Amino acid sequence: MNTRTRLVTLIVVGVAVVVAVAIVLTMTLNRPKEAIQPDPVAATVPVALGAEGLPKDFKIGVIFTFGQSGEPGSEYNRAVQGTVVAAERFAQGGAAVDLRTQNDRGTEDGARAAVAALADQGVSGIVVASTGPQASAAAKAAGERGLAVILPYADPAEPGPTIWTTTPSAASVDAALATALAGKSKVMLVSDGGAVPASIQATQTLNLQDFEDVTGLAQEAAIRTGDQLLPLAENAPAGSESVRVSDPADAVVVSAATPQRLARLVQALQSRDVSVPLILGDGATAPAFASALAELDGSASGQLVSVAAAGGDGAALQQDAQGRGMSAFLSALRLASGDAQIKNLTGDAPLSTDAWAADAASHDAVVALVRAAALAGNGDPAKVATALRSVSLGAGEGLAGSTLDFSTPEALTSKAVPVYASDQDLGLRPADEKAPRLVWVAAPATP
Repeated sequence: MNTRTRLVTLIVVGVAVVVAVAIVLTMTLNRPKEAIQPDPVAATVPVALGAEGLPKDFKIGVIFTFGQSGEPGSEYNRAVQGTVVAAERFAQGGAAVDLRTQNDRGTEDGARAAVAALADQGVSGIVVASTGPQASAAAKAAGERGLAVILPYADPAEPGPTIWTTTPSAASVDAALATALAGKSKVMLVSDGGAVPASIQATQTLNLQDFEDVTGLAQEAAIRTGDQLLPLAENAPAGSESVRVSDPADAVVVSAATPQRLARLVQALQSRDVSVPLILGDGATAPAFASALAELDGSASGQLVSVAAAGGDGAALQQDAQGRGMSAFLSALRLASGDAQIKNLTGDAPLSTDAWAADAASHDAVVALVRAAALAGNGDPAKVATALRSVSLGAGEGLAGSTLDFSTPEALTSKAVPVYASDQDLGLRPADEKAPRLVWVAAPATP
């Protein structure tokens, strides 16, 4: 690969202006031990992606949980259609990427069987799009076989030398939650079996299991936030008037075991006119949450706050490398969705059916595995894994999201940030009247 020269200029404005000298970094990419570096000054990022050196008959495995009825681990099975977009981009550039799909059936045994089936098919690496125990089981099984495995939506229970996650770190998520709750001193937790980060310091908690139904929980939450009046006591004197609580909660953290149950809690709280910010835990940014909330006629308003990796569709509007990378991904998505012959991962519907949900995280996992194989010049899983450990990738290599550095098990280099729900159509994806109207947008950076 051609030598790249970067000029880094630091300007410190004060009484005087000091200009630092240029630093020249030179790298070559023809050996697996040397890292690919993103090009932050590329004027454009092409839709078609080349991959010189990619071996013929290159195969990548994709494991996810089939189903659209709330099966455990299925919350991202529409988001993972971003892998198809990546494969199409390489196909346009003359590099064939064969995606092999396996259903983990929502179980650990199913996940291990899926890995074994893909290994028998000769895949060079695996993208695991499930969550929970089956995702960890798949990662461990792949690691034991020396297969490079990338998890875009989960952390593996047991790290390994060929296992990577591209989710934000736990510390980053905790920091983003703290930012979202800044200035709130009376935080109430509403829970339906979900995990709650240790950083959440709730002053009161409502568990769905303690109520007859979700409506009863929502009514109690509305009373405690001051949005509903306290009920009168049975022995209240005639003419007594209801009052509101004197010390209402000023934010509600909502947690549930699945995105569907999370959506049910949110819709119930909204139906009782709870007006304080609703801070949503794990699963809120999954397509399954958006679908469930839409089916329940919930509102995608800025009242809903979650945390996610910096980026998202809105990044395409940025005038920087990540903006150009995301723009290229969305352009490729629109092109692929316009071709009825391009199917989703299971081949039972056009890609356009899931275009509203296909995401950059799964797309970038495929790009990373392709770049590693091209760098190694070999599809052997061990060589692909070795090459992947040496690379740092960015928009210059075709990523749509943040830079990924695979020298560490937590490859994502950006931090989680608070994101706010909106029903605004950014106009960046193919039009789909059936798609839920919910996008997550990061708050503008503070000058």
